Amino acid sequence: MNRLILSLITCFAFSGITAGQHVSVSAELDSTLMFIGGQMNLRLEVIQPDGLNVALPIFTDTITKNIEIVSHTRPDTVRNGDMLNIMCTYRITSFDSGLHYIPPITVEYLTGEMLERQESRSLALMVVNPFAEVDIEKGIFDIKQPLTLSFSFLEIIRIANWVLLAMLASSLIVLGIHWWRKKRNPIKEILFREKPKEPPHIIALRELDRIKSDKIWQKGQIKPFYSQLTDTLRTYMEHRFNFSAMEQTTPEILKALKSINLTDEKLRSCMAQILETADLAKFAKYEPLPDENDNCLAGAYLFVNSTKVEEQETETAETSNTIE
Repeated sequence: MNRLILSLITCFAFSGITAGQHVSVSAELDSTLMFIGGQMNLRLEVIQPDGLNVALPIFTDTITKNIEIVSHTRPDTVRNGDMLNIMCTYRITSFDSGLHYIPPITVEYLTGEMLERQESRSLALMVVNPFAEVDIEKGIFDIKQPLTLSFSFLEIIRIANWVLLAMLASSLIVLGIHWWRKKRNPIKEILFREKPKEPPHIIALRELDRIKSDKIWQKGQIKPFYSQLTDTLRTYMEHRFNFSAMEQTTPEILKALKSINLTDEKLRSCMAQILETADLAKFAKYEPLPDENDNCLAGAYLFVNSTKVEEQETETAETSNTIE
């Protein structure tokens, strides 16, 4: 009989322990120290079996009379096998300095017909007042008012001295660079004298001689022939008459030549025939006759030789520039 009673007592004891251990509650703060008016999180975690109805605590706007709730999140549930992890975060603050006691947080649940409770451990929060005096009646103001400093003329003199010194240093650097360049130029002119630029007609005639010797139009390369021919003439006109012939169309070039006093009006007609034939050959798949190719090349020679600046005039101008 005694053994039966002892067995029943042991069974009830273990059943009570099991019922109390299958639900756990924990609470923790971000820190145990907070400045007055500051904010931190209080996290509540409940671990329970799946299917068990657990009643979480309901807080309105305070945890205790000295600790207020700013906001809180909805319970977040995570399944871990047969167990559920329920977490809820409360954003708290306090405007009363001192050590505040947070009592255990209790949750309730039913096991059969019995109402069970489980508690977290108690917490403590130290709220520190960093200010010597806090008076709400005075309102909000800066920690320290801006200081009004008296005007000092010596400070202006000190700054002006630095400005004058910087200007003097800049002037000396500029003079030094100018003197160095002026002194270096005669040496450069003696040792590294640049060759005089060739007149435009010399360059053009040399290029026309190359085109004539290659005779690529006789090999069926009509487009390359007219491209080289017109590029040579455009480069010559650009340097001889000072207009951007390389970037202009045929009508624009002919209009520019019309405003130039050419010695013979037939030269403009000659240039028009060359450029228009080249446009047809390059863009309209036109195949000029062999005589037309020869005439265009001869016309290019005629235009350059008829509009070139005489070598005697060029030499006279160079001589006068050398004497000066």
